[in-house]
Amino acid sequence: MTLTKRETVVKALRSNVAIAAIIVLAAGFPAHAQDVEPDHIRGQIVENAGSSIVVKMRDGETVRLATSEDLTIISLEKGSFTKVEFGSYVGAVAVKLEEFSPIVRDAVSFLHKGHELRIIDEELRGIAAGEKKWSLPPGAIAAHGWVDDMEDRILSIKYGPTEKEETDVEVPRDVPVLNMALADDRSLIKEGAHIFAGALKDEDGNYVAVFIFVGKDGIVPAL
Repeated sequence: MTLTKRETVVKALRSNVAIAAIIVLAAGFPAHAQDVEPDHIRGQIVENAGSSIVVKMRDGETVRLATSEDLTIISLEKGSFTKVEFGSYVGAVAVKLEEFSPIVRDAVSFLHKGHELRIIDEELRGIAAGEKKWSLPPGAIAAHGWVDDMEDRILSIKYGPTEKEETDVEVPRDVPVLNMALADDRSLIKEGAHIFAGALKDEDGNYVAVFIFVGKDGIVPAL
């Protein structure tokens, strides 16, 4: 059976390897590129040339990213914490609290303060499962998994069979809650859109985007 492009992308994303390792399709990358975490580019698109975009980053500098036809685009739009339930697949950017805060239920993981929560579409269930260091804010981690327990606004994000394979995240009421899904087309990649991109440098030192998260309806990815 021949898979469609969308089915191929979803299958790759669900394989639980780093996003960068799955989508490095363009020629010209060094052989080790698939094992390298992509650079994180955050900002607003100020130019769209079709095969590349120019992004004005938060520090005011600009960078050009090549964008192939096979680029994976993931949309982010406003969500609601009320839609989170047991078993939901979610992603959170959070920072561990300096002092352990007691939780009513027994827990073996430290409590983290959430800075962004993403409710992930079922099509992408399994993406990036686990906990890893993240680039913003300082000291942050990103945790992806299913909601195994809920206590008010504290979520236990589970990504493995043992008690240690979970991250407890408190989601304050002022923290952005976003819905995350594969974008249907490239129309979201336009001037004015706010994005978070992962990019690798090819052998000529030029950036090539391997994935782009793009905010819809004015959403600015806090990733």
